[in-house]
Amino acid sequence: MSRWKVMSMVLVLGLGIGSIVPAVTSWWYAKETVTSTLNVTKAEAALANESSAKSCYHFKMEQGVLSVVEGNLGSNGKVIATGLKVQSWPKGILDMVSKVEFNSLDEVQSFIDTVNEPLLQE
Repeated sequence: MSRWKVMSMVLVLGLGIGSIVPAVTSWWYAKETVTSTLNVTKAEAALANESSAKSCYHFKMEQGVLSVVEGNLGSNGKVIATGLKVQSWPKGILDMVSKVEFNSLDEVQSFIDTVNEPLLQE
């Protein structure tokens, strides 16, 4: 066989394998993730999940103990976390904390992490 035929066959096989393998792995990954996600078939269940996902969170300070409460500002909701250490927090942050509302627990955690950074405490 001539040299250019061998090179052409290697090139065609390489391109074929190089395009088939990523397509198959992405299909396989998509197939696995679809079965592992929550499948909601009823509209009422989907709306219930959507309304619960839009809950708000705020801080509540009682007797020197800071708590994270589910619900809008001023409402008494379910207590998510309590007993947060706030002795090292600056006074300005402690004054502001009862006026802030968060859309997710990730935002609450991010706020707490930011306040607990050593640079802010100096």
